[in-house]
Amino acid sequence: MEIEISTNEVSKRIYTLRDVQVMLDSDLAEIYKVKTGLLNEAVKRNLRRFPDDFMFKTTKEELEILKSQIAISSLEHLFKQHGGSRHTPSAFTELGVAILSSVLSSERAIEINIEIMRAFVQLRKQPKVQQLDWVPKFESLEKRINQLETKIPLNTANPVSRIQNIVAQHWGLKIEDLKSARRTKTISLPRQIAIYLIRTQMQISFAEIGSHFGQRDHTTIMHAYRKIDAACSDSNTIREKLNFLRRMI
Repeated sequence: MEIEISTNEVSKRIYTLRDVQVMLDSDLAEIYKVKTGLLNEAVKRNLRRFPDDFMFKTTKEELEILKSQIAISSLEHLFKQHGGSRHTPSAFTELGVAILSSVLSSERAIEINIEIMRAFVQLRKQPKVQQLDWVPKFESLEKRINQLETKIPLNTANPVSRIQNIVAQHWGLKIEDLKSARRTKTISLPRQIAIYLIRTQMQISFAEIGSHFGQRDHTTIMHAYRKIDAACSDSNTIREKLNFLRRMI
């Protein structure tokens, strides 16, 4: 049986969500040449074979993370239509993809899975920076990081300003916005994240951090830190956003 898809082509469809590499049901269905609905029906009939570390349902927040980090211009193709209702796709880890071939009972699925397993292994062997070069969809993210690094010297004498600048530019703001008294959601969340990153990356006092944010009281800074710290436990979006920004610091 001739397989017309290469390991490199498969790798372009491997994403990172919840700190693991996954493939989406729509991409797998296209590779296997079956309908997405049929693939998911087969999974539902064998749900006991797919625990959470094999397969999970993505959230709309996670799709927004994919959109912002790997330059997906539109999320429409990642949604499936079932009776007019919109659903987020399922994500399969390497273990889940391995099980799929037996669930689908297709010769093509078995042959294709060999290339998919090779792609997962090949990606794991690549250093993180090389992965960005190797997977074309990551090129936009790499360009954004490079642009920031040209504007913010790595050896800056003021690391607090560096973090503030990175956060501000990520949200299309200025450092002055983070330091201002404005409390709109578009500014307060980036401000809180900047405070959290400064505290965790530099381990300086809340009072000192406050001096970099318009002379805010240390209790205000502490509240902002605790708010993001708590959000890390409840929101995948916040965790992903923090991980993304840390890579840029």
